[in-house]
Amino acid sequence: MADWSGLIGELDRWGDAGRTATMWWRDDDAGPDDDRLAGFLEQRRRLDIPLALAVVPGRLAPPTVRRILADPGATVLQHGWRHRNNAPTGAKKTELVDGLVSLCDDLMHGRATLEAAFARRFHKVMVPPWNRIGPAMQAGLAALGFAGLSVHGPRPAADRDGLHIVNVHIDIMDWSKRAFAGETAALDQAVGHLAARRTGRADADEPTGLMTHHLDHDGDAAAFVDRFVTVVRDHGAARWLATGSLFGTGRAAA
Repeated sequence: MADWSGLIGELDRWGDAGRTATMWWRDDDAGPDDDRLAGFLEQRRRLDIPLALAVVPGRLAPPTVRRILADPGATVLQHGWRHRNNAPTGAKKTELVDGLVSLCDDLMHGRATLEAAFARRFHKVMVPPWNRIGPAMQAGLAALGFAGLSVHGPRPAADRDGLHIVNVHIDIMDWSKRAFAGETAALDQAVGHLAARRTGRADADEPTGLMTHHLDHDGDAAAFVDRFVTVVRDHGAARWLATGSLFGTGRAAA
């Protein structure tokens, strides 16, 4: 069993300093009709904290729309277009590559699809598949109507290329095995980013982000999410944030 005292101790240090450790939860790859989303949203309702779902618009199915709309604590971000690898052979997987002329139209079509399906529950925030985006593509997102960007790792700046950036920092999956990374690995990421924020080695104002992938979770992954969210939620020096407060939309809902 992993030692959870490191996480609790780090949150205690935030509290001792009179500060609140802000957190947020982003789950990727929603879109296809899959019963796993129903169970995952039930887990969210039981935990009772806000969830941002990164939805693939080119794979969006009507049952997925209905399930998300039925959960008032879930909001929607845009997860690329079709989650299709457009990188050259041998390069790391990337959908949002530079120089693919049709991609801009696809992203705008995807944004319109999500706006029509989810209305005010959709936030104009791009979550690039595989957390990678070409620099020219990123620089052009604001002109395509996007207000925010979320990838993986501490942000270099809160605002760049006309976008507000809020990243995730805790990846609970080991993608070399496509399996749960284990409690120790996930907790080390959480404590590492929280400590870096507290000591000024990372942007103190960037909430620490939990990244999950419900389509790939097993029982151990789900159990970790349960315990992690509960420990943070119930600690007096921590707070889970809603999507609207993260990206400045001004919406009180998640």
